[in-house]
Amino acid sequence: MKKMIKVLLVLAMVLGASACASQKEEEQKAPEVPAEESEPVKVPEELLGSYHEEIAGRASLELSENKITIDWSSSAFEKAHFDFDIAYDADKNQLTYVGGKRTDTVFESDTKSTVTEAYNDGSGNFAIEDGKLIWNDDKNENGGPVVFVSNEEAAEIGMANPWTYTGDLQEAITGSSIKFDPPVSVPEGFVLTKYGFNINGIIEANYESEDRKLTVRKSDLFEGLELSGDYNTYSHNWQESLKGLTVDLYGDGESINLALFSGNDAHYSVAVTDKEYKKTEGNGISIDELSSLVMGMQ
Repeated sequence: MKKMIKVLLVLAMVLGASACASQKEEEQKAPEVPAEESEPVKVPEELLGSYHEEIAGRASLELSENKITIDWSSSAFEKAHFDFDIAYDADKNQLTYVGGKRTDTVFESDTKSTVTEAYNDGSGNFAIEDGKLIWNDDKNENGGPVVFVSNEEAAEIGMANPWTYTGDLQEAITGSSIKFDPPVSVPEGFVLTKYGFNINGIIEANYESEDRKLTVRKSDLFEGLELSGDYNTYSHNWQESLKGLTVDLYGDGESINLALFSGNDAHYSVAVTDKEYKKTEGNGISIDELSSLVMGMQ
C-alpha cells in the first residue's frame, strides 16, 4: 500500500511539473503582431508617358503609375500587345512585373482578324538608365534586352521617332501624305491638344478633357485594331450603322471606348481612355456623341 502511494505521489509530481512547464512556455510566447502592409512605392512622375523602341521604332510603350502596355508590329499583318501590371523597385531603380499578358493579332484580310492570347504568365523587369527603359523579359522572346526611349526626350535630342506631333494640321497632312479633315464636333469638355503623324502612314488628332483622352486616327494602309493600337479586352463588342457606315464598337455596351470604321478607301479609329490608362471601359462616349463626331470627318 505504501509503495502504491509513493507511485501516485511521483506521478502527481511529474504531471504537476509538466503542467507548470507548459504554462511557463505559453507565458513566454510573444504575442503575434500582424505585419503592417507597406504602401507601394510610386513610379517617379518624370518617367510617366510615351516611349518607342530605340532601333527600328516598331514598338510603342505607354507607362502609367501602375501599368505598362506595349504594341509591337512585326509586319503590317501581325501585331503583339503586352500588358504588364508593374511595381517600382526604388533600391534597384527598375520596374518589375509578374503575370504579364501577351495578345497576338493576325490580320487575315481587310475585314477579318484573329486575336489569340499567347500567355498570361510573363515576368521580367524594365531597368531605368538615363531616362531609358531597358526591357528584360524572362521569356527572352526578343532575343535580349530591348531599349525604349521617351518620345519627349527623343524630340529634344533629334532622335528618330516614328511619331511626330505638331499644332499645325497642314504639317501633319504633309508629313503623313494623308488628307485629313478632323471632326467638326467633339464631345463636350474635350479640347484639341495636338496633331500627330506616323512615318508608317497614320495621321491623328488628339483631344483631352479634365480626366480623359480622345484620339481620332486615319490611315490609307492600316485599319481595325492595328490602326487604333487598342488591344484591350472589352465586355461588349457590337455594330451600329452611322451615316451609312458600319461601325464596330467596343465598350461596356452603352459607353463607347473604341470605334472602328472604313469609308472612301480610308480607315478610321476613335479611342477614348482615361488619362492614366487605368480604366479600359465605362468612361467612353455615347452613340450620339460618336455620331456627331463622325459627321463631316474625312
